[in-house]
Amino acid sequence: MPPGLILGLADGQRWLIRPVDDRAAEIVAQLGRVMRLGPGEEGRELYVAVSDAHRPSEWSGSGAGGSVVCCVPEPADTDTRAIGMDRIATTIVRESLVRGGLLLHAALAEHRGSGFAMAGPSGVGKSTASGRLPPPWRSLCDDATLVVRDRDGRWWAHPWPTWSCFFQGGPGGSWPVEQAVPLRSIFFLSQSPSDRLEPVSATQAAALTMESAVGLAWEAYRLTDENTAKALSSYGVRAAQALASAVPAYSLKVSLQGRFWDEIERVLPAGALPESGDTGRDRPPASVDALVASDSRRLVYTGTSMNPTLVEPELLQVASYRGERVRPGDIVCFKAPDGDLTVVHRVVAVERRVTRDGRSEARVRTRGDNNAWEDAWVLPAADIIGRVEAAQRGTRRRKVHGGRRGLLSLRWARLGRGIRRYAGSIPHGLFSLAVGLGPFDSLLPRRLRPRVVRFDARYRVFLKLLVGRLTVGQYDDRRELWQVRRPFRLFVDAQSLPYPTSD
Repeated sequence: MPPGLILGLADGQRWLIRPVDDRAAEIVAQLGRVMRLGPGEEGRELYVAVSDAHRPSEWSGSGAGGSVVCCVPEPADTDTRAIGMDRIATTIVRESLVRGGLLLHAALAEHRGSGFAMAGPSGVGKSTASGRLPPPWRSLCDDATLVVRDRDGRWWAHPWPTWSCFFQGGPGGSWPVEQAVPLRSIFFLSQSPSDRLEPVSATQAAALTMESAVGLAWEAYRLTDENTAKALSSYGVRAAQALASAVPAYSLKVSLQGRFWDEIERVLPAGALPESGDTGRDRPPASVDALVASDSRRLVYTGTSMNPTLVEPELLQVASYRGERVRPGDIVCFKAPDGDLTVVHRVVAVERRVTRDGRSEARVRTRGDNNAWEDAWVLPAADIIGRVEAAQRGTRRRKVHGGRRGLLSLRWARLGRGIRRYAGSIPHGLFSLAVGLGPFDSLLPRRLRPRVVRFDARYRVFLKLLVGRLTVGQYDDRRELWQVRRPFRLFVDAQSLPYPTSD
């Protein structure tokens, strides 16, 4: 068997990456150059195998112990080798999630021994900002950062490769992945005419951290079955909560010409590293439908049972009833009677009964807005933890109504869903016939006629189809075809749309 490579992480993980044959060894060798890894013989074994079926890697589910197998495509060209390296890295990220780690869409900079993450979506200027940092600042990576927590509760940040640099003739590169730095602060970037820095609350930081992590973790979720994806999502939510509680976060407005690093240095004394054993707060086990945060008044919703009223991964503000009555229409959280799962569902009925000792007791029936049946249990009102009053995603916060207004909102949402369902039931043959007679773009005003817009990002080309400001289609690189939404296919000849080129 070809020799393996050793990758050590600050949370105590030590991986021995072993290729099973010479084809896999080609990918592992390049991964070693990209991550600057050396040979070794001891560590948790991650076997790399070439598979034509592109089977996803195994998942241990524990984050510790046991060998893992990662399947990669045949290394036929630079793109397939990049896909293989990305899958190996994704396997490591996935196992790190179980141990409380998180992969952030963030640049990582080091300043006098401490690490600072600059997070934000593609196009916000992470690469530009990290490239402008003057000494003694040092940029370690400009797009992805793996954050882990050690046994003493300290948070560490590892620079992580930007895999898009290897696609379509990109420049490639190498990153000192094992060079972890203690994470002192997270800055969420946005563009602005002037530099400005503002503190972010723990609630906002948790939501923004989850948004930063979701995009890069998508591949880890996609290459698994549904149940595993849900479990990994819960682990990611849990890590985002813990990170937001322990590490200070700021909103950083960055201008094109300003000295934004002066704003960062102004708050450095406030970003003290956690002391040994200070883990922020202990976290309860993750669940599928809801995950209780450290503060019993905050919950992170995951799952689909309350769609479209609640959408994963929203932060929920929960208030206790404090002697008030539970009302039909309230969205409440409670412990499921048949297990430790924390559930967020809507109250559909409240029944009153007299106990043997003559007391009046309220019994609550619940149901998820997206479920066809009521829950199997009937809950004592005293078992309700509290009612959901607000939901937050990123920096957007909205009120969640209960009581009669909540029931009215639910009926309105179901009515809209039914209308959309029936409106979309036009016979496929009839619609296809109409599409074949088109396109009918000449019937639209000139400003609303479909147009193709090209986006150049990280050495890749993205083509999108717009009607006005609405995106109605995009080019699918994997299938090598255009995907156009109904009913806009009536106004577009997909065969005549351009294809991306590398020039």
